[in-house]
Amino acid sequence: MTRYGSMILLLATISLAGCEKPKAPTPGVYDIPVAEAFQRLYASDLADMVYAKQCGILVHVTPEGITNRYVTWHVASSGQEVVRFTALLTPLGDRQTKVEIKMPADPKGGEVYDGEKFYNRPAFNQPLKPAVEEQVSALLEGRKFDVQRVGPGRDSVCNVQRGGLESGIRFRVDDKPGEPH
Repeated sequence: MTRYGSMILLLATISLAGCEKPKAPTPGVYDIPVAEAFQRLYASDLADMVYAKQCGILVHVTPEGITNRYVTWHVASSGQEVVRFTALLTPLGDRQTKVEIKMPADPKGGEVYDGEKFYNRPAFNQPLKPAVEEQVSALLEGRKFDVQRVGPGRDSVCNVQRGGLESGIRFRVDDKPGEPH
């Protein structure tokens, strides 16, 4: 190899050594301090997710939390809690926060609203956890909730209730099957 060829090979090797593949973001880890993550989550009633995934019964979302540790959203309808879920916050240094979404266990196994349960009057289309994760990500990344990232719901009762709402039928969480609305 000529001296000129060796020099080109050396320069190419050096320039490639500095070319690292950018790391893919770690799911559930956000480039935001834990205090700011807490404030954004605690200030939200998750309106975009509720609008996209609710099943036609009126729901109210109320956040509660312990500063920089967790935010729990309580979802109530007709005065009774229908579901709750929690974002656990873990600081990763000064500028990153890890967030883990926790859904309550269901007495019949798995988690509530995991896509495997039947509810007479569901509050949300199932599975719910991916929608909560997307709403939290949107809030912490400073973007809009994107229902396309969640995928379609699989709850046929929810679809019937949403259709009823669109045609003027009002459902309540405490309705009994077969009773008029």
